[in-house]
Amino acid sequence: MTESIRTGQNQVNETAIAVIWQSGAGVEGNPHPVDSMRAATELFESVLDAVIETAAGHPDATCIIRTATQALQRSVMTRIRWSSEAYIAFLLDRVQEAQLAERRRIARELHDRVGGSASVVNRNLELARAYAETDPDRCQGKMDVAYRASVHTLEAVRGVAADLRLESKFDNLEQALRGFLDAMGEGNATVDLAVSGDEAWVPPEVLAEVFLVVREALRNAFCHAWATTILSHVDIAPHEIRAWVSDDGVGFDPESDVHGGGTGLASMRERVELLGGKLALHSAPGHGTMIEAFIPLTGAVK
Repeated sequence: MTESIRTGQNQVNETAIAVIWQSGAGVEGNPHPVDSMRAATELFESVLDAVIETAAGHPDATCIIRTATQALQRSVMTRIRWSSEAYIAFLLDRVQEAQLAERRRIARELHDRVGGSASVVNRNLELARAYAETDPDRCQGKMDVAYRASVHTLEAVRGVAADLRLESKFDNLEQALRGFLDAMGEGNATVDLAVSGDEAWVPPEVLAEVFLVVREALRNAFCHAWATTILSHVDIAPHEIRAWVSDDGVGFDPESDVHGGGTGLASMRERVELLGGKLALHSAPGHGTMIEAFIPLTGAVK
């Protein structure tokens, strides 16, 4: 701006702006364009007030103020443009990360829930063929195992497909959770699910995150707890959501057991903390497990 006033022409040194950008907040974070605009407004007003005060009484005061204003405007707009481009790039990176994470999750589901059963089918069919002429009884036994494994594989495929359908369309928390329980099918555990409060108090995006957290907790209880009873309650109040899943299964030591630091728990904790809430885990060997999530609603979504 000083150079512009001295030469009487707009002089915006983008190299200097880039140096400041790289050494300042641009490296440490990705400010929202709205925040950049607010900062630019404060800068513009403060600097322009100083220019007007300094130019007062000068014969070319009008020209100085006009030149300073134009230089400030160009400089500020350059900075806002750069900030907006950086923020867009940041958002695109986040979208790409989310897509990659979802692809990895689907790959894990297919590998763990479908691939294992499919390999059992394939192996037992190979053995059945090998025993077909030499040992008919063992051949029939292998065929029976292959049949049961094929049924399990089909159920696993349906479960993965049900999960994808639930995630692609989310309308109601209780309906989505009950749909997940139906997709899991019958098991050894009795499940008690209850959702109380008005779901209209909760922004849809927060409701969807709560569903993912509770679903993961239920999945862990089904797959790892060996429980006979699973309780899951979601209590919705105007100011807070409290969701918890409890089971009477084998439990574990959160400090030493590998399940305590699993990716499922880490994912749940991250989702809750991004909403400004807290996740609590209570478990001990032989005494079941309880996972609680507390999520504030006021200011939870900006």
